Amino acid sequence: MATYHRYRWEDIERGSLKLVQDILRSDFQPDVIIGISKGGVIIASMISDMINVPVDLMQLSHWGFGKAENKVVTKYRPSLNIEGLNVLIVDDVSDTGQTLKTAKEELARMGAKNVKTAVLDYKVLSSIYVPDYYAFKWVRWVYIIYPWESIEAFRNLNTIDAKVIFTEYELSKMQELVDRRVTA
Repeated sequence: MATYHRYRWEDIERGSLKLVQDILRSDFQPDVIIGISKGGVIIASMISDMINVPVDLMQLSHWGFGKAENKVVTKYRPSLNIEGLNVLIVDDVSDTGQTLKTAKEELARMGAKNVKTAVLDYKVLSSIYVPDYYAFKWVRWVYIIYPWESIEAFRNLNTIDAKVIFTEYELSKMQELVDRRVTA
């Protein structure tokens, strides 16, 4: 069985607050925050509210469920003009580091003056990219389940793992949602 870590919303809030504290202690003052879709957008919105900086999103992809593909594809670029601005990229995790590395390069090509990166989770063993800011550092491999990914995880995990991660009540409610979607 794989090693899992499941976050609750209060963990996400605590991690986002730590990121904000680290950013404010540094000499970097972002003009705009770019959240990487999906999970990074949620965290970017929280950080944006805390430091009162505009937020936009960017979508890059190279992941299936638990499996990285070789090439990172930019599906959506920010709609804000970032030329000459200090940009903070926010994502949920630096797993391989490819998404952050590609996003940073893309925003530099778009004319950003200075680009920094922030994530909740930095996986030391697998990431080729070290984020500028991170709330939690993992020194062993772990499969992370964020609150916004519970249904996706439920659909893709085997029954034994799902029973370890989720409560019986959560399992029954997620099964109802999956069943309702199939019959709709």
